[in-house]
Amino acid sequence: MNARPQARRPRRRRAALVSAVAALTVVAAAGAGEYAARGLIRHRVLAAAPSLGGDPAVHPDGSALWDLLHRRIPRLDVSSDDALVGPLAHASVRAHLDGVRLGGTTARVAGSHAEVTVPTASIGAAVQDAVPSMPVGAVTTDPAAGTVVVTLGRGGIGRLTLRPTLDAGRVSFPVAELTLLGRSVPPERLGAAAHGLGPAAGPQRPYPLALRATTATVLPDGVRITLDGGPADLPAP
Repeated sequence: MNARPQARRPRRRRAALVSAVAALTVVAAAGAGEYAARGLIRHRVLAAAPSLGGDPAVHPDGSALWDLLHRRIPRLDVSSDDALVGPLAHASVRAHLDGVRLGGTTARVAGSHAEVTVPTASIGAAVQDAVPSMPVGAVTTDPAAGTVVVTLGRGGIGRLTLRPTLDAGRVSFPVAELTLLGRSVPPERLGAAAHGLGPAAGPQRPYPLALRATTATVLPDGVRITLDGGPADLPAP
């Protein structure tokens, strides 16, 4: 009388095991699909904005797989701590893309917003690259005056004052003042150097995703740049 219930138990256990394995397989497949979908979206963002650096974080507002299946991403958050803004390297970026519609070879973005923080060390490195023969020392900021001060030469014989400025939707760092041995250098003697870290410092590429700078704020430890963009293409990689 007890043999039949004992025979049923292994069958029940096997059925439960098969169900568990099937469930794990479905979960693993869904996880792999989500990972692949996020990778595809990330590659498209990198193709549109290579200046974000080699390892930006890209996060859809929800399931990436679901968004790709419906060819629409309501919001896409992007962040990087190794972005390039003109001659300024190692900037941090926090951005979001709104209303992304996916097509065959080209996606479309309804709008975008980004906040970029450029540390003083990046400004100092850019100045050093611009004048390699002149040692660059400490870089400080004056938020009240809206300027960045770069110490030049051995023993700090010079002081270069830059003022972040908006120009046609871009940010430049023209020279506000240059002093050597405590004496001010007249602007006419600076020539092209008066543009500082600006358009005259080299060829300028458009900002990605039709972004345009709207504010440039001097902080105690760097400069924060706010950018906004309208409709733009997001090309395939």
